Amino acid sequence: MTELRVPKLNNNDTEYLLVEWLAEDGARVLKDDPVVVLETSKAAEELVAGTEGVLRRTAETGATCVPGDVIAYISDDSASPPTPADREPTSSGPVITAPAQALIDEHGVDPARIRALGKKVIKYADVAALLETGTDAGGDSASPSPETRTRPLPAVQRAVAAAVTRSHHTIPAAFTAVKLDAGPAIARARELSKEARALIGLPELLVSAVASLHERFPVCFAVPVVADGPGGELAVRPSPAPNVGVTVDVGHGLYVPVLRGADRLSLKEIAQRLTAYRTKAMRGAFREEDLAGGNIVVTLHTDAAVLLAVPIIFPGQTCALSLCAPQHEVALDSAGNIVKRTTVTLGLAFDHRVVNGREAAMFLNAVRKAITA
Repeated sequence: MTELRVPKLNNNDTEYLLVEWLAEDGARVLKDDPVVVLETSKAAEELVAGTEGVLRRTAETGATCVPGDVIAYISDDSASPPTPADREPTSSGPVITAPAQALIDEHGVDPARIRALGKKVIKYADVAALLETGTDAGGDSASPSPETRTRPLPAVQRAVAAAVTRSHHTIPAAFTAVKLDAGPAIARARELSKEARALIGLPELLVSAVASLHERFPVCFAVPVVADGPGGELAVRPSPAPNVGVTVDVGHGLYVPVLRGADRLSLKEIAQRLTAYRTKAMRGAFREEDLAGGNIVVTLHTDAAVLLAVPIIFPGQTCALSLCAPQHEVALDSAGNIVKRTTVTLGLAFDHRVVNGREAAMFLNAVRKAITA
C-alpha cells in the first residue's frame, strides 16, 4: 500500500485546492500516470501516481489540502485501503472549498444562490464574484453597492500581496534609472523579427542583454543567505545560470514565469517562450515549474503614459529591472541640429545590503550597451 501525499509545491502557499481527479476511484494506474490536479495561488499542478496499482481516493474534488496530506492510496490489488476517520461523505450538492465556505458564512449567502451557479466545485473566487453583484443574502438589492462593498482579493493577487509585503519588510531596496535612446534597438528588433520570423521587441532584447551579463555581474543574480555560525551574518550564494523572470499581466493577474538559462537562448527562442507564457496567462494554465527558479526579474510597463516604474525585489533575489514604454522627444544631435528620437527608461531596484550604487549604475549601463549592440 502506497500513500499519495500532497507535496510542497511552492513557498508562497500553505494550502492548495484539489480541483480535479484525472483517474477514477478504483482505477488501475501506472507509475507515471497523472492522477490529480492541485491548484496553488498561481498555477495548476498535476501529481503522478508514483507507483503502479489500484487508486483509492481519500479526498474529494474541492478539498483544501496542505503539504503532507494523504489524498489517496495506491494498492497492488483491489483491496480497500484504510479510510481517514474525518473523511466527509459525498454530497449530492456542489463541493464547497473551505475558503469559499468561510466567505459564504461571513456574508450569509443564500445556499440557493450557490446552487444556482451550476458548478460542481465552488471556490473562493466564485463566491467573491457573487458578492460583487450587489445582492444580499436573501437575494434583495438592499445591500451596499459594488462601489462601496468590500471585495476580497483573488488568489493570484493575494500571492502578489504576500510577496510585496515580504519584500518591503525584509529588503532595504534602492533604485536608480537610466535613459536609453531606443531608436537603434527598435530598428534592430524589426530586422531580427524578419530574419527569425518571430515577434522580437525591446522586452526580448532586454532579457537577452540581462542574461548575457551574468558572469560580469554575478552579485546581481546571487541569492542572499544568512551565513552559518554564531554571528548569522548576511552572505550571498552565486547562481550557476541566469534564470530571468519576466512579468506577464493580461488582465487575469500578475505572473512572473522564468526563462531558465536565458544566456543559452536565441532571441527567437526567447520570443517564442514569452509568447507561450502570455498564452498560458490568458488561459490560467501556468504550472509551478514555469514560475519557479528565477534569480532576477524584468518587469514590463508598456502603457504609453508610464515614464518610470520602481519594481519590487522578490525575496531571495537581489535585483529587479523595469522597462517603461517608449517616449518620443526632440533633442540636439552632435552637430547641434534638432532631431526626433525615441527613448525608454530602464530602472534597477537593488538590495542595498548586497549591491552598491556604483555597481548598480555599471550594471544598468552595461545592459543599455548590450541592448543597442
